[in-house]
Amino acid sequence: MRISDIFWINCLLAFPAVAQEIQFEASVDRTRVSQSEPIRYSLQIISDKNMSHVPSPVLSVDGFHVEGPSVSTRMEMINYNTSFTRELTYLLYAKKAGSFRIGPAEIVLGDRTYKTLPIAVEVGQAQQRQARSTGANQGFDINEHLYLRVNTDRERVYVGQQLNVDFDLFYRHQLYNVGFKEIPSFSGFWSKELWVAKQLEPHRQVVEGVSFNVAPLRIMALFPTRAGGHVIDSMTITCDIPARRTRRGSMLDDFFSSDPFGRSQSVLIRSDSLLIDVRPLPEQGRPGIFSGAVGDFDLSAKMTPNQVRVGDPVTLKIEISGEGNFSVVKGVYLDTPEEVKLYDPTIDEEETLIKGRYGGRRTYEYILIPQRVGILEVPPVEFSFFNPDLEQYITLKSDTMFVRCEEGDIQEENENVYSLNRADIERVGRDIRYIKPDLNEWVKPMVVYESRFFWLMQIFVPLAFGIFIGVNKHRQRLQGDLAYARRRRAYGEAIKQLKHLDNLLSAGDSNIYYAGVQHTLKEFLGDRFNVPSAGMTTEDCVRILTDAEIATGLIEKTGLIFSLCDDARFAQKTLGVKEMERVRIQLEELIESLEQQV
Repeated sequence: MRISDIFWINCLLAFPAVAQEIQFEASVDRTRVSQSEPIRYSLQIISDKNMSHVPSPVLSVDGFHVEGPSVSTRMEMINYNTSFTRELTYLLYAKKAGSFRIGPAEIVLGDRTYKTLPIAVEVGQAQQRQARSTGANQGFDINEHLYLRVNTDRERVYVGQQLNVDFDLFYRHQLYNVGFKEIPSFSGFWSKELWVAKQLEPHRQVVEGVSFNVAPLRIMALFPTRAGGHVIDSMTITCDIPARRTRRGSMLDDFFSSDPFGRSQSVLIRSDSLLIDVRPLPEQGRPGIFSGAVGDFDLSAKMTPNQVRVGDPVTLKIEISGEGNFSVVKGVYLDTPEEVKLYDPTIDEEETLIKGRYGGRRTYEYILIPQRVGILEVPPVEFSFFNPDLEQYITLKSDTMFVRCEEGDIQEENENVYSLNRADIERVGRDIRYIKPDLNEWVKPMVVYESRFFWLMQIFVPLAFGIFIGVNKHRQRLQGDLAYARRRRAYGEAIKQLKHLDNLLSAGDSNIYYAGVQHTLKEFLGDRFNVPSAGMTTEDCVRILTDAEIATGLIEKTGLIFSLCDDARFAQKTLGVKEMERVRIQLEELIESLEQQV
């Protein structure tokens, strides 16, 4: 017994007696040849067990002369999984020109019969091939050996729905120096790169009977921003292939055979463009709070602590998680009572990629300051999105939240100050009267009305009293009328925010700066028109100004500022310092104009 036989017997004994996983495939080296050229016909038997001894396959090759086979066997181990491949290669010569069909090959292994798929080939006249072979590259179609294919996981999507695009390189022979020449712009899409190849890692695939190496090059996640037909432009790569070698005196012409001097040539490979049908989001059933989120999301909200003193902070943590493009998630709808002061949230975002789907988690952390004693009710937090799989809008709501507010320390001190009873006042009065000196001993009698001071007091005392009454009424109204207080402070608070924007401008962080611009404008409009500024959208601002019958030019300027900020923050547009300063000037002019009109 030979040593090799002993080796294979040991391999067979090492595996448990389980059913074999067998693949039986057929491929050819080309599907268009001349009559004098052979077709290399390969049969591969792939199994998780040793395939050193198998019966000969039965061929169905009418119309061809058959030579061979040549046999090769190899073993591979990947992640401790062993596979055995036995390959039989035949040379087929067509008896005449025409269209032929290589029928299924059959092989019997155990109690099962395995068959390959048929392969169609075209055979031309021998003299046509000879004429095409006279030049170095004459008559050769490189697309039969090398091409770039673009694939999508879906060809029809909604606005905002994720679309994955794969670019795969198909090649039959050795390549060198593969590089990207032109990358599609993906106009009409918000794009994110999921993966890009650092080196070719091909796998084998049979395409219409021809065996190719398939190497993934790039995977992109696309989110359409508008409806209609959108074209994914072609991608172009460059690569080097061995120079073509022609064997004189032979009709065999292998384009990719190695040049004896190691020479190569550079080629340009371009994929086809691809048309994507983008459907608009339906109008029917669209909630008023919908802000453009598309995907599948979850919502959670928690407020802590639930018992505080007036003036103490309460933290409201809202979390949105799920699958979708979080760059268009503008926030949640939060309607807080007037007795609660709400501050802009801190936002924390985490991106995830699970099985090629883009998603993540975004957390909003608000600070709420209760302004009165009692049990305050915070209505449910709401978030609306469109689920493209269900093709319907979904609105998520949290539970109603409550916080118990007790009297604060400052109020308790005030109550102590003003809690003196009548007996205390009388006692204090007696004490003061007891130590008061007799003023008659110090002041000489005089005629009061003859004094200039007397007449001046007749003027200034009523005036001062009137001012005191007006200021006191104003202060009382500021304390009791929240709408009036917000209107009065709107412009002053906006000027303070503009000074803060100047600091952000000098810091050079454009994302924070443009977020500050939007915040300043939303806060001004919210205070000036007594509406909640939290969760306010551009559409909300435009509607508020329209209802207030503000001049159309100012409404358009408002929308323009929001649009510029959105482009800078979410559309990945790079805007310089000059553009930031210009937005700052436009914002100040807009606030001054609105203050004058309202």
